[in-house]
Amino acid sequence: MTSDACRELRAALGAVALGGADPAEALALRAHLDGCAECRAELRELTSVAAALPLADPSRAKGGPTQPPSALAKRVLGRVAAERTARRTRARRRIAAVAATSAAIAAAIVAFVLIVPGNSPSGSRVVFAPHAGVSAAATLRSRPAGTEVAFHVSGLDRGDTYWLWLTGGDGNRIAAGTFRGTGTRTDLVLTAAIPLGDARRIWVTDENDNVVLDQRLPPPA
Repeated sequence: MTSDACRELRAALGAVALGGADPAEALALRAHLDGCAECRAELRELTSVAAALPLADPSRAKGGPTQPPSALAKRVLGRVAAERTARRTRARRRIAAVAATSAAIAAAIVAFVLIVPGNSPSGSRVVFAPHAGVSAAATLRSRPAGTEVAFHVSGLDRGDTYWLWLTGGDGNRIAAGTFRGTGTRTDLVLTAAIPLGDARRIWVTDENDNVVLDQRLPPPA
């Protein structure tokens, strides 16, 4: 890999090969060459080319100076324009990716902020980030049988079956119950056999076990 020192001294290689380098510049380059095999190799190539220059006989060139094809300028300009367009396209894609990531982070932050601590008299309230037209909220309350979930959801496909799950810190998911989508707002009260203090995640899957809604729960204070 070319270092900053290589880039700074590379221009002096040609002058040294031709014997016209400034003495101080040549001294600095020689010191650099002691530890840089890449620059030494390039200097050898330039020196061999410089040694062959006196053998060139301009009078033997056939047809005189050659002119570039008339279409060369158009091809060069076209290539430059294409590269400029490609760079702009890549920049727009990067900006779009950053914007999408920022939006996802913002949605996650909003959903997390709306979680009320578990020791609240009204329970732990969760507002899910909207996804594919589905919006939902839940209130989790501690009960002797486990965790009661008052679940409110809109936008689920009518007639399709869904599962509501709670997951503990051990990663095991506990079913709170199943229900069917109505296409409109649905209000449910379900119970999962897991203590509220152990719950770390609440989520909904469809009949193919695809995740439809998902929200992490904060650990108990």
